Amino acid sequence: SKFFSPFLEGIYLAPLEEQSSRMFSFVFKMFSDGAATLPAGGMGAVAQQLVDKAQAAGVDIRVENSVQKIVSKKDGSYDLALKKKGKLNAEKVIVATEGPVTQTLLATVNELKSLAEKEGETQRSVGCLYYSFDGQAPVTDPILILNGIGAERGNDANPVNNCCFPSVVRDGYSPAGSNLCSVTILKDAMESFANRQDDLDTSVRSQLSTWFPDQKDDILNKWKLERVYTIPNAQPAQLGGPMPANVNGGRPCDTYRDVKLPAGLFVAGDAMATATLNGALESGVNAGKAATNAT
Repeated sequence: SKFFSPFLEGIYLAPLEEQSSRMFSFVFKMFSDGAATLPAGGMGAVAQQLVDKAQAAGVDIRVENSVQKIVSKKDGSYDLALKKKGKLNAEKVIVATEGPVTQTLLATVNELKSLAEKEGETQRSVGCLYYSFDGQAPVTDPILILNGIGAERGNDANPVNNCCFPSVVRDGYSPAGSNLCSVTILKDAMESFANRQDDLDTSVRSQLSTWFPDQKDDILNKWKLERVYTIPNAQPAQLGGPMPANVNGGRPCDTYRDVKLPAGLFVAGDAMATATLNGALESGVNAGKAATNAT
């Protein structure tokens, strides 16, 4: 389908035959219940709201010093070895990271070393390019523009899967008088342009100029490429792997890969529920409640 293929692949970051029926039902329900939108202040505003509320409650938040190892102690507490030397001691620990890091960290716990032998869950990757430009956006409706070209979608001449203009959806995504274009490139196209960022930029501009011919000269010569992101662990595959999508409240946060975790240790993340922001938040709430109620 010239509509469903780019639309759903832009959500699941994989061909239709590699997509989970559970995830399809979940996402279809979400779109049926309400409209998609963007938070004011950017996606980082979601995390910032959590930070603000946590700090207001007296939580000490430390960043840029990752945990390298979790050591269980005889008294039931845990020592967390930090990258920049030193350690923290905690009675309860919630591991809330991307899937591969979660498995690596848990495997450092004495009782969970067998996790190191388990095959990691497949991750899906994606690329994003952001362009800024002055003047009106080519599309003034808050919509997603899909590449409906068919079989040639994703080749070197047509790498774009979809694009949108976040500044049209929500004020504040660009300075007054300018706009922002967000372009999504799926895995195969990103790999084809590996180490060739200039060529990718040229190809994207060329393709977009055919979509918006009235702005062709601006797209080719005036739009400013702000950033190119390659996101290797954008979401867990959740199909044919050890942790399929769970749309019924998420998995128990005290169990990981069918292995019961030691008391006081919990896991949160989208891999524990659905590969969505909803799933990540739902899993975090579950782990937080469990840690609070644990004795």
